[in-house]
Amino acid sequence: MIFLETERLLFRTHEPQDEADFIAMHTDSEVRRYMGGQAWPLEKAQFRFRNEYLGRPTKIFGLWATILKEEAAYIGSCGIRAGKNETETNLGYILARPYWRRGLASEAAKAFIEVAFTRLGSARLLADVEKGNDASEHILQKFGFKYVSQEEIPGRGRILLFYELLKAEWEKRAT
Repeated sequence: MIFLETERLLFRTHEPQDEADFIAMHTDSEVRRYMGGQAWPLEKAQFRFRNEYLGRPTKIFGLWATILKEEAAYIGSCGIRAGKNETETNLGYILARPYWRRGLASEAAKAFIEVAFTRLGSARLLADVEKGNDASEHILQKFGFKYVSQEEIPGRGRILLFYELLKAEWEKRAT
């Protein structure tokens, strides 16, 4: 099921042909460095794809298979998930390393910011970034996200930075 399109990207449910690229992305230590710190073992990546991603999402919420139209290639997962209440949502994206530094994460983020505020009517969009992931912080700041707080994950040496974008602020920037 195709959910959304941008100039260069197509967002759809995960399909069987995406499995190898999904596994390659999640077993890449550079990709996973800011998403838990470790690459997934092959078995975990296979299990997660087959049991948590394949055929999903089917509605608005979830991480959609992200396809680069010009190559018809699976390049990652992007989307939004429900927040703690009905007025907020959470933005998320992960792209395979060969597709970094091409503006694709920004293009995906922009598309899902619009979904959150226009289709869902969210008042607040949240995002979290691991400290040190300067590229993702830059993307959030470019779209007007403001730093809210941080949290250290005990025993892991990880620090998550929390950002928010209010609909009113997004609307001011859009005009």
